[in-house]
Amino acid sequence: MIRALVIFLSLWGTLLNADEPLRFALAAPDGWGGETITLPPGFAPDMSLKGVEHIRFAPGMMNPRSDSFFSYAFAFEVQLRPALTELVVKEEFLKYYRGLCKAVLNGRLPDLDPSRFSLDLTRVEPTASTDSVEAKPLNATQYSGVLDWIEPFATRTPQKLYLEIHTWSKKDHNYIFACVSPHAGESHIWNQLRAIRSGYLTD
Repeated sequence: MIRALVIFLSLWGTLLNADEPLRFALAAPDGWGGETITLPPGFAPDMSLKGVEHIRFAPGMMNPRSDSFFSYAFAFEVQLRPALTELVVKEEFLKYYRGLCKAVLNGRLPDLDPSRFSLDLTRVEPTASTDSVEAKPLNATQYSGVLDWIEPFATRTPQKLYLEIHTWSKKDHNYIFACVSPHAGESHIWNQLRAIRSGYLTD
């Protein structure tokens, strides 16, 4: 499992053309991998967001039998333009995942059509209960999402990724924080993902 994660991180970093030294800007439990890379990444040069991405990967990231398979958290720290409207978030995420899948598979699935990937976003209104247990910027906009795509690293099969997304602005930057997992509902992995998010948002 560790060797698979090392290979994965190496491949991801190569695809992203990261030119910054590796550092973990997000606090995470022991055993979680990580990376900081430049946006837009090399596999999705058509993205409009410019800045950096901080990523933390669960220990089971590359193990399809793990209850933390393909589960990770990431933060985009980007310029103020474009504004983070719902449409921009949706389009930028689709560019990211379509480009990632195409680059990783590199022609191994000749019938692959990334344009068929879809992302459904739903704006989530904050409630008193969520506000009381999780620190967040006062101006954060929250979304839940479901991405339908082809997981290219381990299974090369259709996968639903569930996302919890927060966007906000602070001083001279826009921010997007996303928790991602194919495990729906209240799987324990979400407790860890949300803890990473909470730690980031309270800095």
